[in-house]
Amino acid sequence: MHEKSNGAFPIIGVGGIHSAADALEKLKAGASLVQIYTGFIYEGPGLIRDICKGILNSK
Repeated sequence: MHEKSNGAFPIIGVGGIHSAADALEKLKAGASLVQIYTGFIYEGPGLIRDICKGILNSK
């Protein structure tokens, strides 16, 4: 959808995000945001730190 719309609207990646790698996969597929509700419940608040570090390290 991201490619077909030329990024005309934000895409939210949801579902199965339990690690930085999962979040990066959604972002690389074109998501502008990721929703980590279930991952946050199971992995705890450290998941946010891990995702942020993963994003910074991927650049």
